Amino acid sequence: MGNLTTVRQWGRAHPQLVDAAVAAALLVLTLLTLPGLSHGHGPGPGDLDDRGVGAGTTLLLALAALPLVLRRSHPLAVWAATAVLGVLAVLSSDGRLPLPLPLFLALYTVGRWLPIRSTVLATAVTCIAYAVTMALAMGSWLDDRGDLPALATVALSGAAAAVGVAVRSQRAALAAAQDRAHQAELTREEEAERRVTDERLRIARELHDVVAHHISVINVQAGVARHLMDADPGQARTALGLVREASKTVLSEMSAVVGLLRTQDEDAPTEPAPGLSRVPALVDSVRRAGLELSWTSTGDPHPLAPIPDLTAYRVVQESLTNAVKYGTGSADLVIDHRPEAVTIEVRNPVDATRTGSPGAGHGLIGMRERVEAVAGLLVTGPDGEGSFTVHAEVPRRQP
Repeated sequence: MGNLTTVRQWGRAHPQLVDAAVAAALLVLTLLTLPGLSHGHGPGPGDLDDRGVGAGTTLLLALAALPLVLRRSHPLAVWAATAVLGVLAVLSSDGRLPLPLPLFLALYTVGRWLPIRSTVLATAVTCIAYAVTMALAMGSWLDDRGDLPALATVALSGAAAAVGVAVRSQRAALAAAQDRAHQAELTREEEAERRVTDERLRIARELHDVVAHHISVINVQAGVARHLMDADPGQARTALGLVREASKTVLSEMSAVVGLLRTQDEDAPTEPAPGLSRVPALVDSVRRAGLELSWTSTGDPHPLAPIPDLTAYRVVQESLTNAVKYGTGSADLVIDHRPEAVTIEVRNPVDATRTGSPGAGHGLIGMRERVEAVAGLLVTGPDGEGSFTVHAEVPRRQP
């Protein structure tokens, strides 16, 4: 098998040498199948014995094989030259010589490399030229037995061209299959890269939402503790307790998010992703952080699919975080449980004296990406009355 592969590789690297060897082999076969030169003394130039062909015919046959060396680069020209020399050889043999083998190879090459139209035209011209040549050489279309002597050779010509067309079609089908396989592989790689990118964005959003909320609480309570350290140590200790609780919560949630990156051999956290069921704890957390929050829940709280449930919770969390960071200390939260979706609305007055604004960071971008990922609706912005409003509609089912 290894030797055969080496031979094929050498043949692809030296096509003209291969064609020259094939042409020589066909010439030898053609000469061996001639009606026969006279044996013994041999014919002189131009002499013909009773059964054989002359030296002129032999020369024409040899010349007909020479163009085959260029058959891959000039298939139509090689066919034309081989056909003319072959027909002349048949004519010089008085019709006793069939079409030479080199012409069959030339027809195969035309079928292999040229369009169907050119192949059909070359085959038709070959058949007609040979039939007419045989009729001229014999003086009749039929032989002594009443048969058409050109019929068998015409059939072989058509078969040679048909084999070339079949090989070309098979090679084209194989190349198309390889292209499809290559394209499918590229598509799989692109899909894998897209999924990796989406997963990175999802984890980045989770980390942002977890860290932003709790760090905001820690920042506020740390400021309160520093301010009241001397004036009201008891209240300062309470603020520091909230800082400790918030830091513990953020570490726990970060561990759950980063656990998604662990391998199968490692122990990953099994705590479920947060959902609207944790809103009461979230509300209590921001209230203890100093936010005067008015919370209203309406409708029947039907269960949500996991991703929409997490999305709804993160929208509430990010909105309340913005209220703590940029608001005046109060906010209104309304969660309306509808049959097809959950509507969330958070409104808080904005403190114009604070640096930054609710839309300055990546929180709103992350919220919008989350809501759009579940085919929901998100509208944010000032309401014209000094308050900032977040309005979200999260479908119950995953898209």
